[in-house]
Amino acid sequence: MTEHGKAADARKGLIASVKGRAKEVAGAFFKNDSLAAEGQLEQAQAKERKEASSAEALADAEAKQARAEVTNAKLDSVDARNRVDGRAAAAKNVAETEQAAQKRSAEQAAQRAAGRESVQAEAQARREVQQASLAEQAQLRAASGQVADALDSRQAAVADAAQARVKADRLRAQAEDLTDDADLP
Repeated sequence: MTEHGKAADARKGLIASVKGRAKEVAGAFFKNDSLAAEGQLEQAQAKERKEASSAEALADAEAKQARAEVTNAKLDSVDARNRVDGRAAAAKNVAETEQAAQKRSAEQAAQRAAGRESVQAEAQARREVQQASLAEQAQLRAASGQVADALDSRQAAVADAAQARVKADRLRAQAEDLTDDADLP
């Protein structure tokens, strides 16, 4: 419901409450029990409408907060992914730099002695790249877990908001039923 619609409902509720109070006072003053009862009924209906509007406003606020939390969680996951990518790139650069240095060293050693040291340097470089890859994968799993938690929180908040809307609709329907049942002469 728009802000304009909420304000209109609030005005209608206030007017109905005042009108109901006036009827109740007039009924008591003129000893007209029917008019007094009608006034009390209108006040009760106004109260029900007010409660329904409050519940709906609360549901809207909770839904808005849930959307903000989801947005923040998405931004956090993007930031986490960027950090992971940056660390992985840095680790890869370090590993590649080390690998190149070891390769040069191994080539020189191979020229001086045997090719055995070249194989050891390459194996070490592969292990370091593999470790960097494993670290990147672990960080990606952690970021995915955060996204899943944020989505679970959003779904719970949306469910709460839906329950609040259902309650508001039920209260509004009860108020309308009371209005329909109270068609007094």
